[in-house]
Amino acid sequence: MGFGNAPIRVEIYASEETVEIFVEADFDTMPEERRRFALFNVPRHLFSEATAVTARRATKSGPTFSVS
Repeated sequence: MGFGNAPIRVEIYASEETVEIFVEADFDTMPEERRRFALFNVPRHLFSEATAVTARRATKSGPTFSVS
């Protein structure tokens, strides 16, 4: 089950040990108890490693977006 085309909200919280990523859909149309959501808890060192790999990949291929 995915979120389809529903608008989503993403909140990221970090502690010394973990990074928690909260993704919520339907926040503008549904009451809180009926909203769809996903919650990810990632060890901080793995999140940092993945972020570094992504940054290196983006640097090699150039920017993936532009700001006007």
